[in-house]
Amino acid sequence: MNFLLIYSSRFGYTHKIAQTLEAQWTAAGNTVNIVNLADTPVIQPGEYDKIIIGASIRYGHYAAALAPWIERHQHILNSTSSAFFSVSILANKPHRSTPQTHTYTRKFFAKSPWQPQIIGIFAGELHYAKYNLLDRHMMRLVMKLNKGETNLNAHIEYTNWQKVREFGEQVLQAKK
Repeated sequence: MNFLLIYSSRFGYTHKIAQTLEAQWTAAGNTVNIVNLADTPVIQPGEYDKIIIGASIRYGHYAAALAPWIERHQHILNSTSSAFFSVSILANKPHRSTPQTHTYTRKFFAKSPWQPQIIGIFAGELHYAKYNLLDRHMMRLVMKLNKGETNLNAHIEYTNWQKVREFGEQVLQAKK
């Protein structure tokens, strides 16, 4: 099968998760085309058997280019086996780690013309050293408000990799 995996990553961690999924799907005998949303991929009907989009949350929002891209390709997305995964630092809390309880994802798809068959919510990475000065202090504030790690030397991967593998398996099994 031919998969398209589009990702939007601000600090590289969503790309890391996308690469992990790409390896899983390739090992299962599929061809996976992995593309950065910033490269504004254009797709044609029937070009892919499955389309997966992964996007990170930053200050409560996905990348500005995500919604317009979905709008332009909604007919293809809705007629193809499709999935979405969200990467959010706050998804490390059990009450924010499902499609039903992850507020930003729920709100996004309430307005979206695309409704993916599968949605995965993954906790991301906290790595203060990767952030510029403003982001470093904003993330520290977010973490403080959410009773998380505020040490500016912290580097924590909150991702449950088993959950990522299970999402990957769901995508492999999905049919349109």
